[in-house]
Amino acid sequence: MDASAVKNLVEEMIPFVKKVGVRVGDATATKVRLELPHDASNLNPMGILHAGATFTLAETCAAAICLTAFGGRAMFIGKAVDIRFRRPGKGDLVAVAQLTPADAQRILDGVARDGKLDAPITVEVTDPAGEPVATATVTMSIRKVG
Repeated sequence: MDASAVKNLVEEMIPFVKKVGVRVGDATATKVRLELPHDASNLNPMGILHAGATFTLAETCAAAICLTAFGGRAMFIGKAVDIRFRRPGKGDLVAVAQLTPADAQRILDGVARDGKLDAPITVEVTDPAGEPVATATVTMSIRKVG
């Protein structure tokens, strides 16, 4: 799936993600960079980013890398998320997920062989200074199409 299709899907077609305000910065077959601009409606009573907004950014980033890496060759859905918060989220946040062509092919080969495969996708979330806010491992259940 090309970057404009990923942008449309993430920013317009998923109502909850749209409500939170996630934006696509970059989307290639090997790397996705999503942004979450600061918005007071995403803050908790202490004035820091609500954990659910950080979670949404990370999970959406993992799904977006699956879109770009697999296109229509596989279906996927989040199965589990392990997220470790390192510091409070303040200001605009960025999430990055990467998948090498070799890793993408290994996943697709496993899906072709077994019909499905659980694939852990690491997502790094950082603040405007590039400091780590959270690291998430999103386990995606990847399945054959059809």
